[in-house]
Amino acid sequence: MPYDNPITVHCSTCGSQDVRADAYAAWNPELQTWELVAIFDSRDCEDCGGECSTVEKEIAR
Repeated sequence: MPYDNPITVHCSTCGSQDVRADAYAAWNPELQTWELVAIFDSRDCEDCGGECSTVEKEIAR
């Protein structure tokens, strides 16, 4: 699915894109795969090693 304004997500502390979000997934027996059912506000930066806030940057075309 193409996006009109694609973005990248960055750690607001160090600028890394290696950011993770807490989420719940549920098994879909019809599709035989896990599906995200909730994504939480908590974010963690793998480079900084802790909780962070994030900034979105539009990808230049």
